Amino acid sequence: MKKMLMMAAGLLLLTTAAAAQTANDYNSYVAVTGRAERTVTPDEIYVAITLDESTLKGSKTTLAQQEREMIARLRDLRIDVEKDLQVGDMSGDLKTYVLRKDRVQTRKSYILKLHDAATLARVYESLGDINVADMRLMKATRSDLDAIRTELKAEAMRDARTTAETLAGAIGQSVGKAFTINDNSYYGNDAIYYDVAMPVMRAAAMTENKAVAEPAPDIEFRDMKVECSVSVRFVLE
Repeated sequence: MKKMLMMAAGLLLLTTAAAAQTANDYNSYVAVTGRAERTVTPDEIYVAITLDESTLKGSKTTLAQQEREMIARLRDLRIDVEKDLQVGDMSGDLKTYVLRKDRVQTRKSYILKLHDAATLARVYESLGDINVADMRLMKATRSDLDAIRTELKAEAMRDARTTAETLAGAIGQSVGKAFTINDNSYYGNDAIYYDVAMPVMRAAAMTENKAVAEPAPDIEFRDMKVECSVSVRFVLE
């Protein structure tokens, strides 16, 4: 144990010395920050859907039948349900809650991934006809965020060098190689979160024996801003 501690201490000293040597080797340098950003439209939209037997009162339709009808309608909209529809809970089983000895309520939740607002509108209209218990827009994101960030990092580095060259040129010097590079980007904003309820059709609301749908919610999809920032030190020549 003592030997390991001594080795760790030695490594720390070497690392500190190397860092100091790097700074001392380049007494004449310019430190700049480079930035790049891009606005993109989300191509993955996540919607939570709930089926609940309590909404089927007075109907001969079972929860299983409603589920089959929902899946059929999604397929009619050319949605790959095997890929883009997941059961909301981990087990995938029906959730059963005993309310009283003579009454049992059963529900099932799903997460549906869509790729554009137009398809979301068609899903809302279609599933409203079968009286789903709840639809809720959860979040929107971009499938290629990693690739976009890689491109922006390169753009940020080019921006840093341009800034360095401008500063150096103003005093008659030129920019050499970079000897320190730090990625200052914050990657916490991977999605836009909504958690917006989408009121769906209720069979209990009847006008001339026909179900009445509530107006579709006016949801404005926001674009995502992806940003990258780097701090760079260039040698002055």
